[in-house]
Amino acid sequence: MEPVCYTLEGALEKAIENEQHSIEVYRHALKVVKDQQTRMILKEVGLEELEHKHTLEKALFGETIALHEKEEATGPSMNLTEILHEKPLSGTSTPQDVMIFAIHDEKKTVEFYKQMASQCSGAPMESVFSKFQKQEMIHLTRLEEAYEKLYMAHM
Repeated sequence: MEPVCYTLEGALEKAIENEQHSIEVYRHALKVVKDQQTRMILKEVGLEELEHKHTLEKALFGETIALHEKEEATGPSMNLTEILHEKPLSGTSTPQDVMIFAIHDEKKTVEFYKQMASQCSGAPMESVFSKFQKQEMIHLTRLEEAYEKLYMAHM
């Protein structure tokens, strides 16, 4: 992404595109992952991404962006993206592969909103992107905690 602050409409469209991608990741993940607790987390996070997209789309029509404060993450990111190798999803992806992919996707989304907030420093969209970054960080932490419980507890 080039280091610019988009127009309001451009920034919203870029963020909507990003949220749509995340929604597709979670829809695919729900088709693959069988563990019920993990499915619940994936579904909740996917629905929150859908809410984000809807909020951003309403902003295109002039609605004020009001983000509801979600629960805080239970801790900082474990930085699993630094140790887990991401592979493209395929028909042979395991539930673990899907979780790793989702974790990497959330990390990219956190970085996307961090960069957008930085590039729009002083502009009206800065605070909106900062709030989205915080919410996406909560998603990342929840996914990492689920991954740790499912796949790292046996190591």
